[in-house]
Parts: sequence; structure tokens; C-alpha cells
Amino acid sequence: MLIFLKVCYKIVHKYIEEKRIDMSYLFDIHVHTKESSCCGEVPAAQVVERYKKLGYDGICVTDHMNLHNIRKHGSTYEEGARVFLSGYRAAKAAAGDSFKVLLGMEIRFLDYDNDYLVFGFDEDFIFTRNFAEFSELEEFRPFALENHLTVFQAHPFRNNIAVVSPSLLDGMEVYNGHGGHDSRNDIAYRWAEKYGLRMSSASDFHRETGMEPGGIYLDRMPGDSADLAKMLLNKEYKLKTFVK
Repeated sequence: MLIFLKVCYKIVHKYIEEKRIDMSYLFDIHVHTKESSCCGEVPAAQVVERYKKLGYDGICVTDHMNLHNIRKHGSTYEEGARVFLSGYRAAKAAAGDSFKVLLGMEIRFLDYDNDYLVFGFDEDFIFTRNFAEFSELEEFRPFALENHLTVFQAHPFRNNIAVVSPSLLDGMEVYNGHGGHDSRNDIAYRWAEKYGLRMSSASDFHRETGMEPGGIYLDRMPGDSADLAKMLLNKEYKLKTFVK
């Protein structure tokens, strides 16, 4: 009996390891920090520790980039932008070499309460212009294409969110794990499927809400935000959590 159990353990362990290799690196690409997002409740170092314990290989810090957040954190855009980066920097410092922290943003324009996850830039890029004053997605889209940014709409079917043309998006978040909102993830999934949009799954982490954490399994470890943006465009990932 003992020999049988040992054999079973080896088979199961080998299966888990093979599945892990197949699915590669687990990332959450929608994460907020207390340092940089007005609504964030968990300091960056604790955020990193949480995801390490959950078995993730990395996160993309996507703190809020909007006029309200920038004005709250500084009298000028440059001051607010430095605070915007502080959560990412704190997370990166806490991560060390065993955990990957990438830079992203959740941007909101001046027209609607829609939010968009943006990937593909570095710290210096934040200071090239005032990102908090883009008026609408139609204005931002050519800028994103010119600068090789990848844009996914976040939680597209919450209350008070406007439907946008799929042609303006690279993808759509079809699982949002923020338990404080009804994101209607099932509708988002069907909408993205209907229009052939790339899909993403993420936690939208601000604090613990009891929902299943989201995430994506990347085919390889991304080097930086630009690398992640390319992987998303090329669909080099699988969804961890989603609801059809």
C-alpha cells in the first residue's frame, strides 16, 4: 500500500510539474498599491508578499492614471507622476530577484468613467507628456499605436461604463476579481468572443474581497512592460480565471 501511494504521488507530482511547465509563468496584470492609487489599501511590499504566497511569478502594477489621482498627489503633473511611480518602485524594491514586477497603468480619460489597462512603457515615458489630460480613447489610440502601447479595456460592463468600438482596443478584461463591484464578467467574455478581442484575466487588486484571484499564464518570463505588451498582442498566454 505504501509503495502504491508513493507511486501515485510521483505520478501526480510529475503531472503538476508538467502542467506548470506548459502554463509557464503566472502573472496578475491589474494590481494597485496604497502608495499610488487613491483607492489602494495595501502597501506595495505587502502586495508583493501576498502574490508570492499565492504562487504567482510576478505582477504588473497598474496604478490609476487620471486627473483626480494626479491632482491629489501633487500640484503639478510631474509631482503627481512621481507619486504614480512610487508604488511600482516600492513593489520592485520589495520583490528582489525572485519575483518580477512590471510597470503598467490604468488610465481614465476626461470623457467617461471608462478605465483602460496600458502596457509597453518605462518610467521615463511617464514624463514625456501629461497622460492625465487625454480627452478620450479616440485621441489616445493613435498615440498608443505610434508608441507601441497595448490597450485592454478594464471591467467593461460595470455600471456607468460606456461601450466603445472594439477597433479602438487591443483587448478586453473578461475576468475582473474585484469583489466590491459587479463587473459582469460573463458578459465581457461573450462580448470579447463576439468581436474577436484578445481576453485578459486579472484581480484588480486593491484589498482582499473574497473573489478568486485572476491572472494569466505567460509562455515565458517577460523582460519588461514592453515585452509584456508584445506577448499580449501575440496571445502568448492563457487565462487563469474566467467566467463564460
